[in-house]
Formats: sequence, structure tokens, C-alpha cells
Amino acid sequence: MFLDNGLTLEQQEQADNVYETLMSDLKSINNKLYQTLRARELTEKDVYKLINSNNKNIIVNDKEQLEFFGD
Repeated sequence: MFLDNGLTLEQQEQADNVYETLMSDLKSINNKLYQTLRARELTEKDVYKLINSNNKNIIVNDKEQLEFFGD
């Protein structure tokens, strides 16, 4: 698994399906916002860059989630 977010494979699949359904609904309601959100999605490569970044404002919290604007 690319990153462990604590979900089982089944839960992750369900979360992915719900996300894609919501994005599909958004596309029909507000295509500009849909395009903006899709353009801002991080790729696997982006996440690896962030994890290995020397940027001190990026921290991994106690839930192993990236926080981009830490103190």
C-alpha cells in the first residue's frame, strides 16, 4: 500500500468510491471548482517529495498525516 491511512482495503475502496461520486456530482454542478480541485490533487510523486522535503513547515503528526503549515 502506498501510504497507510489506517483503513482496510475495503474501507479505502469505499472512501475512494464516495470521493469519486462526490467529484462527479461537483463536476455537473460547478465544473470550474471541479477542475480547480482536480488540479490541486497530489500525485504519489508529490507526496514522496513532501515526505523527503527539507521544508521545516511540513510535519508528520501523531496520526502519521502530513501537516503543511506547522509552527
